[in-house]
Amino acid sequence: MDNNNNRTSLSAEMLAKIGAGVALMILGSALLLSFVPSIFPAQASAEAANVDNLFNILLFLGGIVFFLIQGLLVISVIAFRAKPGDNTDGPAHHGNMTLEIVWTIIPSIVVVFLAIISFAIWNDNTAPKENENMVNGAPVEYNVTGARYAWTHEYATTMPNPNAEGENIVVNSGDILHVYIGQNVKLTMQTPDVIHSYWIPAMRVKQDLLPGNPEEGGRPTELRFTPILVENETYPAEYPIVCAELCGDGHGRMRGVVVVYENEEQFLEMFFDPAVDAIVNPPADPVLRGEATIQEYACAGCHVLDPLGWAGITGPSLNGLADRAGERVAGQTAEEYIANSLWNPGVYLTPGYQNLMPVHGPNEPGINQMTPEQLYSIVAYLCTQGENSDCDLENNTEAIPAAIESQFGVTVDVTFGMDASAESSDAGSALPESQILDTLFGDDDAEGEATEETAADPEDSAEEAEDTEESGE
Repeated sequence: MDNNNNRTSLSAEMLAKIGAGVALMILGSALLLSFVPSIFPAQASAEAANVDNLFNILLFLGGIVFFLIQGLLVISVIAFRAKPGDNTDGPAHHGNMTLEIVWTIIPSIVVVFLAIISFAIWNDNTAPKENENMVNGAPVEYNVTGARYAWTHEYATTMPNPNAEGENIVVNSGDILHVYIGQNVKLTMQTPDVIHSYWIPAMRVKQDLLPGNPEEGGRPTELRFTPILVENETYPAEYPIVCAELCGDGHGRMRGVVVVYENEEQFLEMFFDPAVDAIVNPPADPVLRGEATIQEYACAGCHVLDPLGWAGITGPSLNGLADRAGERVAGQTAEEYIANSLWNPGVYLTPGYQNLMPVHGPNEPGINQMTPEQLYSIVAYLCTQGENSDCDLENNTEAIPAAIESQFGVTVDVTFGMDASAESSDAGSALPESQILDTLFGDDDAEGEATEETAADPEDSAEEAEDTEESGE
């Protein structure tokens, strides 16, 4: 059969109509692009522009296809509708080699083009950068743990911890990530349970966290971005972190916050220096220390605790815990029950709740690890959560260590933090925040100045004593 009779030549009028149709498709796609800036959050990272450019290309090409299909549908409905009284079959068209080639080659070219630029952008955004995670001239390891249903961030420094021999200072900021403008950030992420996806929409970055070894903490994955200055933004600025992978019934509440500081000086002054100071000079009161320590773990994702603003529903509420802790398990004191709930939560389950809580023993990997001293302080804090506590609050320095030893055979160092407080008291004041990092990083100039000041202290003290005696007389 000769199919040439079924083909229609492209007249000037037809070419004009095709050109008008193409122009309308391009105009429609451009109109779609104009709405993107009002829908997307501000571009808060150097990587955001690349991602948005790729999205604009995808939207533009997708818009052309959309308007092409919809336009052809409208034309078909109008031009090829059945005429009144015409009950015959429509004309049969048997193939068009040119058309087949065109609609095969063009989409193939588009797909290959998108694959190339997508890979180039992904490769550029994920490539290692110079001076990653630099804090006050030294590298710091930024670690993220995703566990049902909370994010936990920690900063592993190379600074020796004066309160833990042989260990370095590790700052834990809970579900808040602290960074500053211009910092090349590299996050090392792990999950001990199921797949999670760490997504910061304002930074246009997202990375899955994968379960499985190494060392039971999960397979490490990495995420990189560099915060940039956003016009008309007030700093420190906050941007949400969400989980983009369905991970269970608490998935929607698995959220965090990125706090971006305007510069490194603001980052040090408002976050890092005070955080390091709290580790170097911990409060002697175990309750105060426990209030800070408990927020280093992912408890907020599951539990309710009004004083700390927790609103999780996967685990039992901690409000008023001390009022009922002594009645939970026969033969156990309130201190023993709370300690077991942290180090061995599967021993007793609150009715209506599953055994989802991770074990926080001293030998647990990564962010779940909890030393006896940390356990002691957290129990001390939780013992205050109630109006009529079952705990022995007046003798918590004896009752809680005794409970931990009876349950786990572990001795607690109750003097932890007291030496630092005593030294601060003897010195008259704690180390100024501006000197903390210089001192711990071993700044030679800072050490020299400190030595000179120390050498002059005896004379200054003598003069101050004479002044005091004269004023007293």
